[in-house]
Amino acid sequence: MLTVLASGKAAPGVTTSTWALALTWPRPLLVADCDLAGGDMVPGMLAGRLGVDRGLLSWSASARHDLPVAAAAALLAEHAVQVPERPQVSLIPGLATSTQGGSFTNRAWGRLAAALEESPASLGRDALVDAGRLVSDRGCWPVLRAADRVLLTVRPSVRSVHAAQDAAQRLRQELGDLAAVSALVVGAGPYSAGEVAKALDLPLAGVLPEDRGTAAVLSDGARLSTKAMQRSALMRAATSLAGRLAASTERSSEAAVVAG
Repeated sequence: MLTVLASGKAAPGVTTSTWALALTWPRPLLVADCDLAGGDMVPGMLAGRLGVDRGLLSWSASARHDLPVAAAAALLAEHAVQVPERPQVSLIPGLATSTQGGSFTNRAWGRLAAALEESPASLGRDALVDAGRLVSDRGCWPVLRAADRVLLTVRPSVRSVHAAQDAAQRLRQELGDLAAVSALVVGAGPYSAGEVAKALDLPLAGVLPEDRGTAAVLSDGARLSTKAMQRSALMRAATSLAGRLAASTERSSEAAVVAG
C-alpha cells in the first residue's frame, strides 16, 4: 500500500515525520523523496554518507516509456540506497534542486506512481513518500492520486492550519474527494489535535510530539546515540503510529482479497 505525506506552504515537518515513520515501520519499506522543490532526505539525515548517483532521475532515465509497470517497479530497487540505520528500509533519493524538478515531467510522475503502486507486489515492500509542500499545480500529483493514504501534516497553529486548508482544497480538486486524506498533527500549540482535524474537516491519523533533539537528527543529521533515539518521545510516538498504519494497510489488503 502507498502512503504519502504532504503539507501546505508552512513547514510543519513533512521530511522529519517521513523519516520518523520510515525508521519505525514494522515491515520492509521503500521510501521515495518526491519533493518538487528539491529533496531533503539525503542532504539532511544522511548528509555525507550516501552518494547522489542514484535516485528519481536515474530511475526515470532507465524506466523507458514502454517498460511494463512490473519491470519499472523492479527497477526502483536498483536506483534506491539502503538506509544504514535501518537495513530493511530503501530510499529513492529525490531531486537535488527545483530546476531538476522542472525537468521531471508529468508523464514521469505518472510512471513513478504506477511503479510505487506495484512495489508491494514486485519488491515485497510497502511504499512511503515525502511529497513536500502542495503549493502549485505542478509536482507529484499522479503519485498523490495513486496513494491509498495521504497524511496532511500540520502544526496546531493558525498559520499552519490555514496553509493546510489550502492544501486540502488542492487535494480535493486533484483527487476528486478527501476520502483517502487524514491529518497528521505535529508538535504542540494553542489548539488540540482534535480541534485541528475538525478545522480541516479531516479524520485524525495521529500525533507526533515536539522533540527538537530527535528532529535535528532526522532533518539535519545531528548526532544522538541509538539508545537515546529509541527512547525519545518522537520515535516512541512514531513507532506506535507506524504500527497502526501498517496494520490498517494489512487489513485493507486482506479485505481486498476477500472481496475479490
